[in-house]
Amino acid sequence: MNYRRLLYFLAVVEAGTITSAAAGLHVAQPGLSRQLKTLEREMRMILFEPRGNRLALTPAGRAFVPLARRLMAETRTMEEAVEALRSGRVSRLVVAATPASIRSFLAGFIATTGPEDPPLLTRQASHFRLDEELLDEADLIVSPAAKAAGCETVDLGGTPLKAFVAPGHAWARAGRTEVDLAELCDSRIFAHSRSSVSRAVLENALGQRRLVPARLTECDDGPTVEALAVAGHGIGVSTDLPRLGGYGLRIKGGGPSASGACGTDVLQVPLHVAWLPGHFATDLIRSMALRLRDYLAGQPDSLAPPERPTG
Repeated sequence: MNYRRLLYFLAVVEAGTITSAAAGLHVAQPGLSRQLKTLEREMRMILFEPRGNRLALTPAGRAFVPLARRLMAETRTMEEAVEALRSGRVSRLVVAATPASIRSFLAGFIATTGPEDPPLLTRQASHFRLDEELLDEADLIVSPAAKAAGCETVDLGGTPLKAFVAPGHAWARAGRTEVDLAELCDSRIFAHSRSSVSRAVLENALGQRRLVPARLTECDDGPTVEALAVAGHGIGVSTDLPRLGGYGLRIKGGGPSASGACGTDVLQVPLHVAWLPGHFATDLIRSMALRLRDYLAGQPDSLAPPERPTG
């Protein structure tokens, strides 16, 4: 099966139209259409059907998408493995993670690596799509979502939710480091939308305590959440590191069941590294994952798990 035709097929799936896909691929529309028709003949099935000015996947086309992504990933892995064998080193590793994870700790970890390590290139994705990134360009993911079946994993522990307040807030003046979840509910809270894992952790804890915030406003950008708190508009809840002068406190949820991880009552988002079994750089990825765990354990903001004995 032709690699380029698979690439074209997936580009049209993402773009929805031949015109948009051709522009993104920098190829002529007639040539792209011919490649898709050739792929359909090779597959002996119809992959697309017209729907208005867009192309919709047929049932067979929808079923073929994950297989095409897996074939693309395996082809890229083979090419990179051959290059690694030829040169004696891995030229790069692509790490997919949420924007919050990249900002909060992943970029900082990359800064601690050296020229003897392969460059770690980050790729932003929603936590809902992180598993799919392993079938695209990512060699590994750093994920706050549930572990995908069949993947190799390393637990990283958890990153705590923080309640950001203005530097002049009474909690900051008192030098407090933690605040109970119930104390937040009397103020206006700025938190991420329900599409984020941190919001799910917060909502789960509120539900178990039967607490209802006086007012909750959604904002999906971590620095903006902190900025609103610094400006005195309320309390910002985010896993991001403080960058704008906000004073951050850990949030106590009331018991292990509220946080759902590591047996602590501090609300946190659990994290893990995952990659596909059989990856040509498995040993290197595992080593990098363990180094990332050690890096997180050394951060004052970390809730890393204790090391387990090996052997």
